[in-house]
Amino acid sequence: MNQMHAAQTTIDVTGALAAEIVALANRGLTGHDIEQVRRLLLDHFGVAQRGAALPWTRELARWARRFAGTGAAPVLGTDYSATACMAALVHGTAAHGYELDDTHDETMSHPGCCVIPAVLAVGAELGASQTHVLLAIAAGYEAMGRAGMMSNALHMLEGGFHPTAVLGSFGAATGAAVLYGLHAGDLRPEVIVRAWGHALSQTGGTMQFSVEPDGGNIKRIHAGYAARNGVMAAEFAQLDIATPSHAIEGRYGLCRMFSFGDADPNALTRKGDEPLQIHCISMKPYSCCRIFHSTIDAFGEVTDNFTLPVDQIERIVVKGPQVIEDQHMMRRPQSVMAAQYSCPYMLGASMAYGPSFYTAYSAPYFNDSRILEIVDRVEFEYDQELETYYPARFPTGVTMTLKDGTVRSSVVMDSFGTPVRPLSPEQIGEKAKALLSEISSGIDFARVRSMIWDDATGARALAEVVAGR
Repeated sequence: MNQMHAAQTTIDVTGALAAEIVALANRGLTGHDIEQVRRLLLDHFGVAQRGAALPWTRELARWARRFAGTGAAPVLGTDYSATACMAALVHGTAAHGYELDDTHDETMSHPGCCVIPAVLAVGAELGASQTHVLLAIAAGYEAMGRAGMMSNALHMLEGGFHPTAVLGSFGAATGAAVLYGLHAGDLRPEVIVRAWGHALSQTGGTMQFSVEPDGGNIKRIHAGYAARNGVMAAEFAQLDIATPSHAIEGRYGLCRMFSFGDADPNALTRKGDEPLQIHCISMKPYSCCRIFHSTIDAFGEVTDNFTLPVDQIERIVVKGPQVIEDQHMMRRPQSVMAAQYSCPYMLGASMAYGPSFYTAYSAPYFNDSRILEIVDRVEFEYDQELETYYPARFPTGVTMTLKDGTVRSSVVMDSFGTPVRPLSPEQIGEKAKALLSEISSGIDFARVRSMIWDDATGARALAEVVAGR
């Protein structure tokens, strides 16, 4: 046993984090916090609605129809309700369906697609208040972010595990457990610890999808699994079933099993005026892996906002962390997931059709000559300095050589949509409306936005409106 691990065993990391979550819930949210959760909900609504129309989500919703009538939680994109577990499974899958959901950069995970479906599903069953729903969402984001920072999510990813799948169960379990406790007027740290014990035993999800040209759709269900598992963990935590009490820092806990190291005590508690994790979230304007949002911004700069004639380009070199070469240089993706994870394809789609043309990541475009002529010009170069910022920040650079010998370069440290350069509520709304227009939903967006910002809208009504009803 090394000295670090010996030191860790004397600290009840799991219990301390659970106590902090309870303190957050008892303290309540500031006006600034509430506004941010509502922004996250609005962004989530548009993303989930678009995801509900995708083939893999429709397939899962058809499968889940066998549970119709078993509970009060509306199943996203359908006309039936079911248990919270089933509603969270379909909703989480939809929300992670098109690489547009929010991201906690430092843990390389997507909290919204795990936490929000679990909380809304449980809230609908309980008939919870909006105040409790917003608190539970914030608590879920907090636990997911802090557990991820304690466990070093970069090591998790390098070890082949998908951070959203692994951490999402903890975030969803927290949100659901907090909601149960608040609704009952009896929120205790030991119940959250017990929920995490259940979450630990359900956790999984590998990165194999990222290295197969046509195996990527399972990534969507990773978020659905996490949301469902979190609901189950919170429900089971109310039963008299003993679970491990050191799910985070234990010898076979989250940090040791999925990140191959010890819990980082520096991430255990908030420091001074450090913001809640809900304020450390990036929202995606582009439909691709989060690390490439800075690449798109940099590429836009060197190509005069994607207007430079392609026949003038000789070579494009993307610079950044090693993970790009390890997982993101596939040149002929044959699934939506693979295309959205491919650095060369993402640049080709952005140049050919603009960075916000989400349809370019669908099957009719995989062999598009306009995209592929850029794909075949893209190379990768490891940049040690940019690596040092990752994953707390996702900086990348682009160096482009033109056929006349001219060299253009740009490095973007913080892309559009990050906390440093956030989307405004109006821009979030425009993104949501653009996504709704792609599926001809007929949803009254103004009504949705109004209900999210209305204090009187309870959990059941919020779940209904986010489900598209």
